[in-house]
Amino acid sequence: MSVNAQSANLKIVFIRHAEKPVKGDNLNCQGINRSLKLPAVLTAKFGVPDKIFVPGLGLGEATKHSRMFQTIVPLAAKYNLTVNSSRTEKDSLGLAADLKSRTGVILVVWEHGGIAPIVRSLGVKQDNLKWPDDDYDSIWIVNFKNGEAVLSRDKENIDPGKDCNF
Repeated sequence: MSVNAQSANLKIVFIRHAEKPVKGDNLNCQGINRSLKLPAVLTAKFGVPDKIFVPGLGLGEATKHSRMFQTIVPLAAKYNLTVNSSRTEKDSLGLAADLKSRTGVILVVWEHGGIAPIVRSLGVKQDNLKWPDDDYDSIWIVNFKNGEAVLSRDKENIDPGKDCNF
């Protein structure tokens, strides 16, 4: 399959991890609530993803990347999907190369500051690639048209509530 034909069959969906507390490495109650609503929202918009990527959790006592994994666990569990955590958060070039070699719908759950470098590494040339610090609801979608990476944006439109009713 040619690179253009392969990339024509590739859609990369980026979301940020769900809400977090002011201090700590896990999701807060809003984040857990969001993660529980994500399977319905994401599958309605994109179908069941073929692959899911999160940054590696790392070793040691700090689990700074656990939020990304926690965000996507309900979707992965519901559809028995493997979560690929083979890349570090800073490896935007390596992850982009890996993503470009795939087909289907790929879901990437990442730290918001690391999404723009990955999108740029995929070939998106837009200037306004800033994910606001307080935005947990955006979705960035990269499609390929005539071999060129094109970014579009959407919203989850999830109201996660504030209560811990679980």
